[in-house]
Parts: sequence; structure tokens; C-alpha cells
Amino acid sequence: MAKREQPWPLLLAVLLGVGATACAPTRAPDHLVVGVKGAISALDPAKAYQTRPLQLIRVLGDPLYALSETGELIPRLAAAPPQVSADGLRVTVTLRDGVRFHDDSPLDAEAMAFSLQRFRDGGGSLSYLLDDVESITVTGPLELELELRKPYTPFRNLLSFAGLTPVPASAYEPCPVDGSAETEAANELCLPADGFVGTGPYRLVSRSADGTQHRLERFDGYWGEPARSARLDLVSLENSTALFGALKNGEVDVLLSSSLEAEHQLELEKEAAAGRLATASSPPQTIEVLALATDRPPLDQVMVRQALAHALPRSLLSERASKGLNTPLRSLIPDLFPAAQPTWPGLDIEQARQLLTTAGYCQGNPLAVKFTYRANVPTDGLLALTWQEFLAEKLGDCLAMEIDGLESTTVYDQLDKGAFTMVMYNWAPDFLDPENYLRPMIGCDEHKGSVCTKGDAVYGGVFWFDHEADRLLADQQNQPPDQRQETLMALQERIAAGVPYIPIWQGRNRAWSQASVTGLGYDGSGWLRLEALGR
Repeated sequence: MAKREQPWPLLLAVLLGVGATACAPTRAPDHLVVGVKGAISALDPAKAYQTRPLQLIRVLGDPLYALSETGELIPRLAAAPPQVSADGLRVTVTLRDGVRFHDDSPLDAEAMAFSLQRFRDGGGSLSYLLDDVESITVTGPLELELELRKPYTPFRNLLSFAGLTPVPASAYEPCPVDGSAETEAANELCLPADGFVGTGPYRLVSRSADGTQHRLERFDGYWGEPARSARLDLVSLENSTALFGALKNGEVDVLLSSSLEAEHQLELEKEAAAGRLATASSPPQTIEVLALATDRPPLDQVMVRQALAHALPRSLLSERASKGLNTPLRSLIPDLFPAAQPTWPGLDIEQARQLLTTAGYCQGNPLAVKFTYRANVPTDGLLALTWQEFLAEKLGDCLAMEIDGLESTTVYDQLDKGAFTMVMYNWAPDFLDPENYLRPMIGCDEHKGSVCTKGDAVYGGVFWFDHEADRLLADQQNQPPDQRQETLMALQERIAAGVPYIPIWQGRNRAWSQASVTGLGYDGSGWLRLEALGR
């Protein structure tokens, strides 16, 4: 278990803004400092849901599997690929022999089962990922059997999710009693903030109380290839300017944040092109979409939604709003997957005008549409203004767009309440699989006609239901890979025809480092390979 509260060197005080230096601090060659944006509150895999803690968990522990850059499943803690029964309901996993936790206890089927059950039953934000796991049974010292309620083809890829990293039961303690219903639950266990015990190439040796500083040291008992650097300090900073300055001044060796302002990212990319820094990016994972309220006028008319799709200048928006860092997308699936196809309408102002005219607009009767964007995301505001100006110039007699900015928390809180006619937000899945981009967008549990009344389409703010799309979504379960890909492509064509969403662009995670640092790169799941960094 990590030691509690150790003194930190002056360097970290500098990084946290207490002072500043003109020269880069001196560090041992095998000691790297990694800068990230924002504190890390907790490291319990069963409760973690944000990118920052999951990135740290990724290097302190191991999942059962990892994804290669081409999307192939690679055994990590598992000794072999999962064995799936013919009916798709039983998944058998055999664990690698000889793996030990940081406290020197062995990883066995009991320990893995404890972590999976805790993730499923612990009430974390992402526990729903294992909702369809009926039972988790230890069938041997190193063997588990997972019984599913229904076939779920993406389950194999789900087993690569960083949140399923095992932590032994001995690392948990009774939760502090604070009077809340959560902590008063019978036998409730909590992982101390500095108590992470994993199987990964690094172990946690200390952590600041506010979660802004984490010290990691190489775990000499690691089962796989050892970490290149003996020590990593993960230091959290609050804003883009501080992160940018810390890398430029040499106060951090690696900067891991796609939350930098676009101007800062572009400047770092220029420095990398000149050889003064190194840069790496993940496969495209995040998609930005417009969600259209299909359950009420005026967007209950499909031709109006199609007109909006034809009136979206993706290339212009990408260049002006994201400075080209985000690339245009005409699919709900990013293009790292073969099933991604540009099925959504491209820019065609004349087609948009014709559709709006047929719908009864234009010629003195412009369609009035309110577009809501996230005010605290700079690229969203620039996109909204750019699109509004573009429409006024190219289609002003047919379409009048009013724009309004709200904080992200308000947007996400109000999506399922029907508060928006058209709203912009992004989606990044918890694990990579094509379905994990489609089901969260259009899944529907209950509907009345073409209006979804309960399910993911409600949470997404579109309230859209289509019988054929629902059938295709169900059909791709438990299909062979080639057939499944065809089904997913047909499903996208069906969604594109109904236009409940309009995809805008796709984004990547990015990292930069000093030129002296080597090994900068991402794995197939989009996590920076911290264990590969060295000097």
C-alpha cells in the first residue's frame, strides 16, 4: 500500500505555481515528470469514470486484455483469448500464471472475480457495463466463467476496459461513516485514496491529499516488460497556460492533455515539427455530434433534418473552430473502424434549399432553429458562430439560426428533459467497439410510434425510434465479424437517412514531450504508454 503523505521536492511547488524558473530543473535521466490537467480524486477502478484516473490506473494495473492499434484483442492478465460458447452466453477466461500484485500477493481467479463483482455491484458510474453479466464463477485457480443474460458481441472488447483492472480485497477498508446512505450500506468497502494495489509496471508510493501529485516507482516484480523509467511524477495543473508553459520551460518532461487551447496545441505541434519537442496522438476516438429533437416541430420533419445535414460545412468548421486538430466526420463511428462509412449527407446548399422549400420554408418564410452549444468549450462557441455566419450568407432566406451557450453540466443534465431543439456535444466510449458509438445514441427500451420514451435515445436528446434500425442493432449481436460489419454499415445508413444526429468531427488524444524523451505513443485503446517513456 502507498505510504501516506511524504514531502515533495521544490520542483513540484514550482509546477503548482508557487514559483517559476527560467531554466529546466535537473532530474536524473530515469526520472520523468508528467503534467496533466486537473486533480485526480480517487483511483478505485470500480468508481473511476474520468480519463485522468483511468489513465493512471492503466499504468498501475493491467486489464485482462488490451487492444492493438489495429483493434485486435491481446491477452494481458489473461493467458489466452476469451472462450465464448456457441450461444454467446458463457465466456471463459484463463488467467496468466505467476502474476503478483504490488503487495506481493498472487493474482488468481478469486482476486479477479472479487474485482469484477465489485465493479458490477459497487454502484460506480460505469457499473452498467457489466449489467448483463448474470454470474461470475471461479471454475479453477486461474479460471473464471462469466454468464451473460444475452449475447453481447462487444463483450470481448469490454474486457480490455481499464476499469476492470483487479485490486485485491486486502487493499480495501470499511468506508468512513459520514451518515450518507452509501457509506451506511452493509459491508461497504472503500479503497483509500493512496491505497491502490495493482499488477502494473509502476506502483504508487505517495500521493498528495488534494490529488494533484502522484509519485510512481518501477515495480520490480512486474510480470511483463519492465517500465523504462525508474520514477514518474504525475503533476496536475489547472489551466492550458500553466501546462503549456511547464512543457516549454522544461518543468515537465511530458504533457498529457487534449484540453489545451487550440492555439497552444498548434504551437506545440510547430515545435515538434521543428524537432524541439516530440508529439504523439491516439487513434480517433471522440466524436462531436449535433443532436436533433425529432419528437417535436420543426425537427420532427425528416426533410428538415436532412436539410440541416446538407447545410453543415464540416471542413470550414474544422479549420476555423479547431484549427484543423479535429477532422471532419460523416459517420457516427470514427474511422479507425472498418465499419465507419461516410453515409451522412455532405455539404450541398442547393439540396438544403430544395428540401427546405419542399417543407414549406424559404421565400420570406425562413425556418427558425435554436442551436445550443457548450459555452465552456472554446471550439463549440467558435463552431456555432462560424456556422451561424455561413448560413446567414448562403441560406439566409431559408434558415435563421439562433445560437445559445450553456455550461456543459447544464447541457448534459437537460438532454433527456427535451430542453433543446438542436444541441452539440461529444461522445467518447468507455471501451472501443463500433456498437459503443451506436447503441448509446439510438438504443431504445420503450417507444410510442417513432418517438422513444425510455432509453439511450432519450438520454441523447433525440427521442428517435426506428424499427429497422432497432432490428439491425439487435441483429449484429453474436454475428461473425464480416457479417457484423455489414450489419453495422447498414445500421449507419438507416440512421443517416433518419438524421437524429449529425456527426461533425472526430478528435484524438494528444501528448507532447521534450525531444530527449523517447517512447511517446498510445496503445490501441487510446491510453498513453507511460511505461514506455524514457530518456
